Amino acid sequence: MKRKLILLPIICTFAISLNGCGHEHVWADATCLVPKTCSECGETEGEVTDHKWVEASCEKAKHCEVCGITDGEPLSHEWLEATYEEPKTCALCSLTEGEPLPEPYCEKNNITFENLQDMELPFATAFSEDGEIVEIDGLWADSGMAHYSFGEITIEPSEQEGYIDVTIPYEVSLSAEVYLDATKFGGGFRIEASWAALSVGDSYTGLFVPSQGTYGSDTNQHIKNFEWNGNTYTLSYTKDTNSESGFTDWTGGDESIYNCTYDLSADVVYTITVPEGYDGAVLAIERNGKDEVQLGRDEETDEKDIYFLEEHDADYFIFYQLSDLIQ
Repeated sequence: MKRKLILLPIICTFAISLNGCGHEHVWADATCLVPKTCSECGETEGEVTDHKWVEASCEKAKHCEVCGITDGEPLSHEWLEATYEEPKTCALCSLTEGEPLPEPYCEKNNITFENLQDMELPFATAFSEDGEIVEIDGLWADSGMAHYSFGEITIEPSEQEGYIDVTIPYEVSLSAEVYLDATKFGGGFRIEASWAALSVGDSYTGLFVPSQGTYGSDTNQHIKNFEWNGNTYTLSYTKDTNSESGFTDWTGGDESIYNCTYDLSADVVYTITVPEGYDGAVLAIERNGKDEVQLGRDEETDEKDIYFLEEHDADYFIFYQLSDLIQ
C-alpha cells in the first residue's frame, strides 16, 4: 500500500507537463509593433524591438520600414548645376530639372583665345573727294604695316550697378609712301587710312556689339542687350580715338615723280562695360588687318545681328577673352 501512495503523485505531475498548451509554438520574430508571438496560439514572449530605420532621402523623411513612423523631414536636394551634357541633377536622388545647357557659340565653333600683345598688321590707304573714295591718275600710295602698342588695362566699378568698366588703351602708328607724277596730277588731295580695330562681342551668343569705323576723333558709344540661357545682360563700350597725321616734304623729281611720307598716329581707348563676374566678353581683331579703306557707317549692317563667323571662318579673327586679360 505504501508504494502505491508514493507513485501516484509522480504520475500526475508528468501528465500535467505533457499537456501544457497542447502544441509546439511557431514563433514570429518580435517587431516594433508586437513582441515575439506564436502564430498558432497568439502567445507572446519578451518585448517589442527597436524601429528599423530607413535614412532620410530627398523624397521621404527618416522612417521605420515596419510601422511607418517618421523622424524629422526629407532632405533638401543637393543640386549639381547643368552642364552641356547633363541637366541640373540632384547628387542624392538623381532627380533632374530642366535641360542641359545650350552649347556656347565659341565652344560649338572651337574658337580659341590668344594673349593680347603688341603686334603689326597691314593697313589700307586711299584717296577721297567729297566723302567718296576716288581713283586719281598720277597719284598713288604704298601702305606698310600698322604698329599696335597696348597700355595697362585697368578695372573700375561702373556707374551701372552690378557692372565693371574695363579700360584698354593702345596706340596705332603707321606710315605710307605717297607718289605723285607731276605730268599727270598737280592738284590737292585727301588721303584716308583704315586699320584693324578691336571689336567687342559675346562668347555665348556669338554676336558682336555693333561697331563703327576705325578713325576719327569722336567718342563712339555702342551697346547691345543679350539673352542667353534665361539670362538677360548688356555689353557696351566707348571708343575714344585721338589721331594726328601729316606729310613730310616732297622729294625726288626724277622723271617728274615725287614722293613724300604720310604718317599717322592714333591713341585709342576702349572702355568696355560688362556684368561683374561675367566671363563671356570677347575682343576680336582682323588677323590680316585691313586691305581696303572704309568710310562712314553701314546703317544696314548696324541694324542686324552680326555673328563672329557669319561671313568669315574662325581664322579671320584673333580672339581674346576679356576675363583672361583682367585676371
